[in-house]
Amino acid sequence: MRVTVVGDPVDPAAGVGPAAEPAAEPAVGPAAEHTVEVPAATTLAALLPQVVPAVVPEVVPPVVAGGADVVLLLRHGGDWLGMHSATTGTRVLRDPERTVAELDPPRVRLEPWPGVDASLLLEELALGRLPDRAALADLAGDGWRRRWEAEERELGSGGGTARLLDDDVVGVLAAVGATVLAHGPGHARVEDAAGSSYVVRCDRQGGAVSRLDADGLERPVAAVATRPSSRAGPGSDARAGAGGPTARRALAATLAALLGTTWREQQGLEPAPSPAPTRDTRVEVARGGGVWGWSWSDAAGRHEGRFAADGAMAAATAAYARLEPADVVAHLTAPAADGGGDPSRP
Repeated sequence: MRVTVVGDPVDPAAGVGPAAEPAAEPAVGPAAEHTVEVPAATTLAALLPQVVPAVVPEVVPPVVAGGADVVLLLRHGGDWLGMHSATTGTRVLRDPERTVAELDPPRVRLEPWPGVDASLLLEELALGRLPDRAALADLAGDGWRRRWEAEERELGSGGGTARLLDDDVVGVLAAVGATVLAHGPGHARVEDAAGSSYVVRCDRQGGAVSRLDADGLERPVAAVATRPSSRAGPGSDARAGAGGPTARRALAATLAALLGTTWREQQGLEPAPSPAPTRDTRVEVARGGGVWGWSWSDAAGRHEGRFAADGAMAAATAAYARLEPADVVAHLTAPAADGGGDPSRP
């Protein structure tokens, strides 16, 4: 079967930007195409890491690269499949087991994302969500980590009092052996009972948890968001945006479930039974867009938690998603003889 990978040209005058009129100026050149014949059963995970790098040199002129990491989004029609950059390589992050026979038409496009930090885009895509390109480009240069460092410096000098995690959340996390190492308005660094470190962040797009590996690199674990509902009233949390109080509390509950589960393991306890579902809302667990997640809807909007390819983690945290962080910890730290509490019952 014949598959075509086409790369939108990058305008040298724009540094790392896409050409405004790709075919208008010879200096920019036409879109680069690479066609390959492969068996119809070939998966995207097997095909694209081999084909995409062959197209990139034709898409990104040397004058543009100049040491810069040009980020390209992999698209099929209006959907996205993954990304490519010099630092990340080619990453197929959505339905990697999809075969070329399922592509109609069998054509993949490389779309330049100018001024975007590859690691930030990778974090978002790995959790199954496509961020706003302009918003992500605004974070380039200083970036999220630099912003967090600035927050920490401000806190250390006595300026500012805003915190991502509420005081009651910090307290209940301590009950499962977690320590907040740094805490600013938009992020927190937390160490669990096993000594592993996490970065928690929340902004207008929602919240996310990443685990730091041995090299200090962030590995996405979970993403939580609240999408406003038309039923939401003027004073609703949903009006504060996806990163508002509702999303932050759902994120804190998910974090408490993750850290509390680790605490039980460190204590040598059996996994806690899941709390009974609340009477008014059912939290559903499903796989979609190549990732697993849970969701529910209420007057504030649709609440979602996404866990990359980890269906077990999505299922394990789903029952805690609607609870208060204190109730999550109370359930997980209840005496082993009780098998855990049941915060959904009066």
